[in-house]
Amino acid sequence: MRVAFFGTSDFAVPVLERIAGSGHTVNPVVTSAPKPSGRGRKLLPAPVEDAAVGLGLAVSRPADPHAPESVELLRAAEPDVGILVAYGHILRQRLLDIPRLGFYNLHPSLLPLYRGAAPIQRTLMDGRTRTGVTVIAMSRAVDAGDIVAQSETDVRADETYGELSSRLAQMGADLVVETLRRIETGTLTRIAQDPTRATPAPKLAKNERTIDWSQLASVIHNRIRAMSPEPGAVTALRGKRLFLLRSRVSLADATEEPGTLLGSSGLIVAAGKGAVELLDVQPESGKVQSGKAFRNGHRLMPGERFTSP
Repeated sequence: MRVAFFGTSDFAVPVLERIAGSGHTVNPVVTSAPKPSGRGRKLLPAPVEDAAVGLGLAVSRPADPHAPESVELLRAAEPDVGILVAYGHILRQRLLDIPRLGFYNLHPSLLPLYRGAAPIQRTLMDGRTRTGVTVIAMSRAVDAGDIVAQSETDVRADETYGELSSRLAQMGADLVVETLRRIETGTLTRIAQDPTRATPAPKLAKNERTIDWSQLASVIHNRIRAMSPEPGAVTALRGKRLFLLRSRVSLADATEEPGTLLGSSGLIVAAGKGAVELLDVQPESGKVQSGKAFRNGHRLMPGERFTSP
């Protein structure tokens, strides 16, 4: 079949690669325009653009996918199916109506749970033990279309956002290719979402990165892994910000005030109830290092306090 692919982030890359390798014709690949990155603010192409160029596919990167020339580009390609994965733009009906067999979206949650921009992060922050990927037939309402395929998996105890996202992307690639097979053979089924079970997954706010040490150890741990490797949960020590990238709930018996450094080895911090061991951290303007190395390098002493930055 002729497949139009809309995607931008790393999450979308395995899906594009699987579709391109499964015998379908992918044209066009529509992605976001390059964005400034790094200290030099150099314009860098989106991960999907890099992947598409490597596959020899035609790439379009419109600032507005609904501009007349963008709509005409898609219409001229005469796609049988449209696939959208982590594109970053909400498509209007005039685009959704172009592929003759429909437009489908891969979403990294078990819809109707976690509709919105940050489903993986919200899943981890809530301490969920199960998640998955869902393919829906796209509709005017965001993330509310009929479910056409779904696959579940366990969430590992200390899994980070980056690790879970990579796993779900691979699962999603398999599910999208299977969905295309069902579309092609006329065996696709649709199940309406139950709106009473829907939960929101809004974009992360900047202040959600800040660790509140008065919370339960499990809540703090879940927030750290939901923010890793980016944007990174943040705390402060000795007046400087410290980014927290990997942690685990500690077995230490903590009776000290929340935010207090415990013991004589490792980086274990008292929470409102329990304690959190910081396994990987990154000092402001520094490199990622183990919690133990950070403690030793800064000669931290028991009783020092972590606070809000």
